[in-house]
Amino acid sequence: MTKILITGGTGVLGRALTLRLIARGHTVRVMSRGPRPASAPENVEWAQAQLETGEGLEAAVAGAPIIIHCASSPLKRTRAADVDGTAKLLAAARAAGVQHFIYISIVGIERFPTYPYYKVKLEAEKLIEASGVPYTILRATQFHNLLDRVLQSAVRWPVVFLPKDLQFQLVDAGEVAEALAECVAAGPVGRAADMGGPEVLKSGEIITTWLAARGLRRPVFHLPLWGQAADGFRRGFNTCPQNRQGKITWAAWLQEKS
Repeated sequence: MTKILITGGTGVLGRALTLRLIARGHTVRVMSRGPRPASAPENVEWAQAQLETGEGLEAAVAGAPIIIHCASSPLKRTRAADVDGTAKLLAAARAAGVQHFIYISIVGIERFPTYPYYKVKLEAEKLIEASGVPYTILRATQFHNLLDRVLQSAVRWPVVFLPKDLQFQLVDAGEVAEALAECVAAGPVGRAADMGGPEVLKSGEIITTWLAARGLRRPVFHLPLWGQAADGFRRGFNTCPQNRQGKITWAAWLQEKS
């Protein structure tokens, strides 16, 4: 079967995707900044490379006709990784004659013009669209894991202050990985249909369900947020209610992880 390079292959999405592609008979090469860990499966190839500098990209791309670009750096050096790094990866892909460049992005990013991370993701999309490399861009809503990490951090304190009026359509990372594997089979389509989870919830509901699933009792006070980005989350610009491909609800995901 096909050899597929996954950038960000050590992340939550990348690990789930690796397993699904191997199950479908593909050869997977994981690209990472670090050396191959002892825990890496024996049947997975490893490529050590740096998106920001371009070091190792030529070797990472060589012999892999399909790239699935999952690597991202939302908290630090975001432009260097997500924009400049994507440009370097696309240049290596063009030189190697890559047949399909698949990119995971985020629903509604064009509706958050002041949110720095989303602006960078949108810029990366535009680079891909103009690259001349056959591509698929799949946008998904926020993963369950993201809200889980936020809440784990928040409950370290005896009293919790969080916004309760933001909207999210949480989706399982494994289901998004399955959708990316299906993109491989479908071939380049340009912009794919957005992918969302099975339900749109207010952040207050998300918090209450999480606390109950974890058996925790904390007073939670509403933290009002201002600004254009916060207003976008309140209005659900990050959701796609018409697209509910995900089947795993927030409550079901929490029950599985408990």
